[in-house]
Amino acid sequence: MIYYSQAQHTFFDDQIHDSVPDDAQAITAEQHRQLLDALNYGHAIAEDLTVHPRPSPAHQWQPESQSWKLDPARAAVLAAEQLAQAKTAKLAALNAAAQAYIDRAAGIDQLPDFEVRTWTLQALEAKAWAADNSAATPTLDTIAAARSIPPDILKQKALAKALAYEQLTATVVGLRQAIETRIKQAADMAELEAIEFAFGTGGDAEAET
Repeated sequence: MIYYSQAQHTFFDDQIHDSVPDDAQAITAEQHRQLLDALNYGHAIAEDLTVHPRPSPAHQWQPESQSWKLDPARAAVLAAEQLAQAKTAKLAALNAAAQAYIDRAAGIDQLPDFEVRTWTLQALEAKAWAADNSAATPTLDTIAAARSIPPDILKQKALAKALAYEQLTATVVGLRQAIETRIKQAADMAELEAIEFAFGTGGDAEAET
């Protein structure tokens, strides 16, 4: 025979255990399965062996009243933890969305990484050339020679591309930072969930907040 002890929240089998607590109640194999599942899910088992599902992790079982009671302090802690985790996830999604837009809009997602790594140097040389046409531009000169195009044409295009990229990234940086601030300042889940964002939905970087 299988028994359940309310005081010890433990099952006993008279074929295994030498003794059974005085408060232990005999149960069937089906009850044993149901009560074991209930305990594994964090539910409470009342004195009459009825199962009382836990409303939330912030609720504590009250043996005296045989009911669950909300613990305000615990609820506040759990809510704060949930909000912090949700903010972390939303910030990660924001960063990924901003990066994906930049990669798509600037064509980075269609180029090898080593080429993208030359953009900073190309931009520096193009700006130096724009300020002084006699400035040394070895990288741009080498690229122009490999492409069999006039160096000045490549330098002009590199300059325009650099300026456009700076404008694009500055705009997205500003939008991303503004949304980041709102996410970090959200006081609760409702306020956090109300923050929406999208980059490039209308052809330019933009956000819905």
